[in-house]
Amino acid sequence: MDELVARSGDGDIEFALTWQPGRSTAIAAEATRARLRVSLRGRAVWHGLDEDAGFEWTWVELLEFLAESWLYLAIEDGAPLGVALDTAPRMLAAAEATIDSGPSPGSDIEHQQLEAYRTTHDLAEAVQGAVMPPLWIVKAGNSGWAASTASTARAPFDELLGVLSEVGDAIASRLDGLADERSRTAVESWLTREAHDRLKVIEAATGYPPELVAEIESAFYAEDERDWSAPRSDELLAAARLVGPQPSTTLGPILDAVREVQLSDSSALDRVSDEALAVIADLYDERPYAQGHELAKWLRSKPETVRRGGGANPDRIIESWGVPIIDVNLGLGDIDAIGCWGPRHGPAVLVNLDARYASSSGRRRATLAHEICHLLVDRRSALPLVEVLGGRTAEHIEQRARAFAAELLLPRQMAGQAFLDHEGNEERAARSLRSRFGVTSELLAWQAKNSGVSFTPPTWQFLSGLVHNPSEFGWRQHSTRP
Repeated sequence: MDELVARSGDGDIEFALTWQPGRSTAIAAEATRARLRVSLRGRAVWHGLDEDAGFEWTWVELLEFLAESWLYLAIEDGAPLGVALDTAPRMLAAAEATIDSGPSPGSDIEHQQLEAYRTTHDLAEAVQGAVMPPLWIVKAGNSGWAASTASTARAPFDELLGVLSEVGDAIASRLDGLADERSRTAVESWLTREAHDRLKVIEAATGYPPELVAEIESAFYAEDERDWSAPRSDELLAAARLVGPQPSTTLGPILDAVREVQLSDSSALDRVSDEALAVIADLYDERPYAQGHELAKWLRSKPETVRRGGGANPDRIIESWGVPIIDVNLGLGDIDAIGCWGPRHGPAVLVNLDARYASSSGRRRATLAHEICHLLVDRRSALPLVEVLGGRTAEHIEQRARAFAAELLLPRQMAGQAFLDHEGNEERAARSLRSRFGVTSELLAWQAKNSGVSFTPPTWQFLSGLVHNPSEFGWRQHSTRP
């Protein structure tokens, strides 16, 4: 009995395909009848009545699905609409909630994006006529993510794609030489799965609807500037995806700004990145904010990071690694900055002078501190091309960067202690922290809250008045002192 077992991620993702004997092999369906068992971290998510056995089906359907969806699986980066990696139902629910709570609730374009994503990334779509649990395949930078109803698993993306390729090759081998039209078409589609034109590559990499791609394609590289037949993204395509669907008049200045960034030496940054990745190597199961806090603590421990008085200068930190900070006009108020570090452009940080709070020095410092986190730990993994602050970067990655930025600029314990030392004169404490650390009132309020210090109700009320949305601050639940 022929069997294929393909694994990735130290066996965390496994496809076991067992061909059924004694079947007719004259047509595609019967030639590919087999039992398929898919396991994530040792838990079967696709199986038959017995969890130790596979689900019996005619798997030419899976080959056809993989051939048609390969481009999207290979280069469409991140979960839909930038939601956090999770189980398939939770990612779908989070994406729907994002659409409903966005500036244009119920946006047709975003609904199209979500449906297109689901139908090209959920392997259950391949099984027509049977109800199978969802099995989403997601590219997350250099990592791959497999997600079912209640199970998930991670592996290097190249390994995960290799597993799917092994499965596809095994199914195609069963069809090789058969005379029926379906067999010939399925094999040909599989063998040419990476052959696509420029418009298709842009559509898959950006997640934009085809009609919008036709409008904005001229904003990307000219035909002879890259090999469009190769199914891969690049800095411009990644930036467009993270910014979200935009007309050419809006997207053009963003892509032009990225295009103008020169490729530069990253050796100094690489050395400190090695250290940073080692710091959080054992923390990947921790909450994102905990990773950010630990990373900031490590960076502040370096003597060149903290100046007299305890403040940090993110401009000097970034520039000390040979990374330029470039002020640009992007024409959008929602985008604070773009970090660029792909194989053709960067590393560099582009600060948007048209951002809503561009005139605030404290906001600029927070923006640069945020980008430091991405430069240190996301450039080689989750965000290997670009990052857009204010765009659709995955929420768990942004949570880590926000926590890092706040802790780098103003450690929580220092903020809490300042207000504890100045009870009854909270305004003086706030002025001192703003002057000493160069932070915004919003940041210092949240850092004081997150310090764990127990304040009196007047102090909590003062702090809640410093934030943009006091209802989210929830100071009353912390009023434990008289």
